[in-house]
Amino acid sequence: MKKNKMVREFVDPEFKVEEGYEDILALSRACKYSNCTHITEEGCAVQRAIDEGALSEERFNAFYKDKNEAEYVSKQKNKTKAIEYMKQRDLFKRS
Repeated sequence: MKKNKMVREFVDPEFKVEEGYEDILALSRACKYSNCTHITEEGCAVQRAIDEGALSEERFNAFYKDKNEAEYVSKQKNKTKAIEYMKQRDLFKRS
């Protein structure tokens, strides 16, 4: 995904960060709780997959980072500030 497209998607409230992480979404459907954060809950299918080696911890961490960043940026009322934040985090570069 091009980084300038990421800006539009992160700023777009309809953006779904889960796109590109379908494997984690599929695993999460087997979690004991529908609102599982995949961090501390018992019965978490995502954590079980990490423990069993079916999902890398790095991939999960990338998902979690992207999710948190998308939530932070989408809450910003000033979209210019949101883009500046993303530039600082090296998430967006103009071509």
